Amino acid sequence: MEKIIKSIQDWFRKLSAVQKRRFILALTIVFSIILTLSVILPMIKKDKAIPSDPERINIISPIPAGELFLPDEPDFIPSVLLERERRTIWTEDDAAEHWQNPLIYGDEQWRERIETAIDALLERVQ
Repeated sequence: MEKIIKSIQDWFRKLSAVQKRRFILALTIVFSIILTLSVILPMIKKDKAIPSDPERINIISPIPAGELFLPDEPDFIPSVLLERERRTIWTEDDAAEHWQNPLIYGDEQWRERIETAIDALLERVQ
C-alpha cells in the first residue's frame, strides 16, 4: 500500500504547476458530479415509487374518528353582551337593564364604604 501511495506522490511531484491545477480541477468536477448524482438519483427513485392519483391506496384508520377526537363541548355558557350601542341620553328604563341596586340585598355597609372613599377623594381634590 505504501508503494502505491509513494508512486502517486512521485507522479504528482513530476507534474508542472499548470498540470497540477488541471488535475485538481478535473478531480473537483468528478467529485461534484458524483455528489450531485448521489443526491438526485434517490429523489427520482422516490417519485417513481409513489403511485399516481388513480392508483393511490386508501388507508383506513384502525381507530374510529369518534374515539380519536374529542366531541364538541355543549353550549352551556350564557350569552355575554360584548358591547352595546353608545347613547348620549339614558332613561330609567334603558339603565334598568344594566343596573342592579346593591341596597336591595341589605348591603348598607358597601354604601358607607363607598361614601367614605368618595368623601376622602373630594377632600384631597379641593
